[in-house]
Amino acid sequence: MKVIYWLIGTILAVPVILVAVVYGVSEVGGEVVTLLRPEPDGSQSNVRIWIVDDRDVSWIEHGDPNSYWLGQLEQAPQLTITRDGKRQSYRATADPAAHDQYHRLRYEKYGVADDIVAQFSGAGEDCGAVPVRLDLQAHSAK
Repeated sequence: MKVIYWLIGTILAVPVILVAVVYGVSEVGGEVVTLLRPEPDGSQSNVRIWIVDDRDVSWIEHGDPNSYWLGQLEQAPQLTITRDGKRQSYRATADPAAHDQYHRLRYEKYGVADDIVAQFSGAGEDCGAVPVRLDLQAHSAK
């Protein structure tokens, strides 16, 4: 009977450990910013996310193409991100064409952490998420 309990415990523990590893690696693997993400009920939630830069443009990628907040970008393209302790406003545009570029930049910035997160989160070759282009607005949020 002890063997059965051990097997059940192991089976239940493996997914919990994998989630903890992915979360831990994503938090310590490099720069993490906080996206103030619009929600369907009008509220906003804080989402910790990786960000990459190429010259004066930044990109994030979070959620699937049908996410509420991505659909709202056409009507309300402003997003707020806290980066380096500063709250900044960006003009945000869904940018599916930048998918390969985003992943290349993310790998260059986050390296092994990117590999680990991609392996366990499905964000690798078959990634269905949409990169979002961020253009810093002249006046940052306070």
